[in-house]
Amino acid sequence: MDDSAPPAPTRRTDLAADRIREEILRGIYQAGDRLPGERDMAARLGVNRGAVREALKTLELQGLVATRPGGTTVCALHDASISVVRHLLRVDGVVDRAVIAQLLDVHEMLVCGATRLAIERGSDDDMLHAEELAHSLGDPALQGPRLLERFDEIIALITRASGNLVLRLWRNTVRPALAEHLDPVRDRIRPEPRHGEVVARLAAALRGRDADSAEEAVRRLLRHRRDQLLGALEAGALEVRLDPRAH
Repeated sequence: MDDSAPPAPTRRTDLAADRIREEILRGIYQAGDRLPGERDMAARLGVNRGAVREALKTLELQGLVATRPGGTTVCALHDASISVVRHLLRVDGVVDRAVIAQLLDVHEMLVCGATRLAIERGSDDDMLHAEELAHSLGDPALQGPRLLERFDEIIALITRASGNLVLRLWRNTVRPALAEHLDPVRDRIRPEPRHGEVVARLAAALRGRDADSAEEAVRRLLRHRRDQLLGALEAGALEVRLDPRAH
């Protein structure tokens, strides 16, 4: 195979979309700005006009640009689709702590809501399994990644038991991107001081189908994890520059 051969058209399109998206998110092009013409962009990006045209279609589907007769205009970021979040997490190769914090806020709201729905709609087997997982969270040997993985199992079960397909699809969309950016700090996660008490309360609430208590316990666990993750990022992970080609 000839390593010097040009990339496949799809790869060229992806690279062009990545570059243009990055320039929009960095503020080089702002809402209301008209992008340069296809010919100029193709020359600057080192691709053909077809790749630029397809890249702009991708960005239009994401709500970042609008193509009309006469040219392509940048849209307001708040009008973009949820798919843009994964790109906002890392702009110019640097992890954006503020966006991660906002994503964790939304994650908390949805998981707490899913907990209530799971208790209302989940089967007895679901609640029994969730209770067993909650009890296992009290194991003092669970630290760092293992603690996060076990808690993630509970969240996955709760989301499934909620019976809400949209919740599950949202989780499938954002979880991999969030996990990728938080991997450097996972080893720093420790249980909160009253961890055993909180997980015991969660297990009891799941067993008794007490939605208020279960939601409160889940929120406390999520808040503690959020504070630790953001604190760890503030302490050093923000200095980590990730490979901008990795998506």
